[in-house]
Amino acid sequence: MRSKARIGLAMVLAMAIAGAASAATSIKDSKHDLSSGSAATVKGNTDQICVYCHTPHNATQNIPLWNRNNPVATGFTLYSSVSMQNTPVKNGFTTDSISLFCMSCHDGSTALGAAAVHNNPVDQPTGITVADVAGRTSAGHLDGASKYNLTTNLADDHPVNFLVTSGADPNIGTVTGATMKTGSVTNGFPLFKSGRGATTLECGSCHAVHDNTDPPFLRTTMAGSKLCLGCHIK
Repeated sequence: MRSKARIGLAMVLAMAIAGAASAATSIKDSKHDLSSGSAATVKGNTDQICVYCHTPHNATQNIPLWNRNNPVATGFTLYSSVSMQNTPVKNGFTTDSISLFCMSCHDGSTALGAAAVHNNPVDQPTGITVADVAGRTSAGHLDGASKYNLTTNLADDHPVNFLVTSGADPNIGTVTGATMKTGSVTNGFPLFKSGRGATTLECGSCHAVHDNTDPPFLRTTMAGSKLCLGCHIK
């Protein structure tokens, strides 16, 4: 009986851990959950979570069934430096840059709701609205004073949409396929466009938009600069 009790307890603990892990990697109630039932501050008028970014039909882009109208790629200024050994650095995004998906909310001018959402949900056929919250949103988009509003001038932000090549810079990690890593991390950080003859570092290399275990949606912790050291050898 004691043995069965131990097995039962172990199963309960395993289920609890699995449930906790599942909850930790969920977008629900994170700042990326704009649904009306969200625990987040900024929220819209539909209880659907995924519709703000994704649609099962008639997507604007097939990867990943995108439901938003992205801003114009050339409307951005990106970080550049003469010391960067991985090139080229684009004067503006390329149209296939995955970072434009992020900027469709974080450029501070593209609307979070109906003006940018391509397909409206069935419970809001006339369009999604997102409530304005002082210091967070204004006129339907991220507020100018909000730290989440990156604007279209990214010259003071980490470089993105640049080609990463093995050996180009001795201070960065090893590029293998579509990932880059150093010995400081277990799993490599993703690079993009690998199927199109290039591997570029994008917003999604450092951020996992559906997992806020390490805020703000980071791929690993910043404790001890682990995220930075996952790419940079210092």
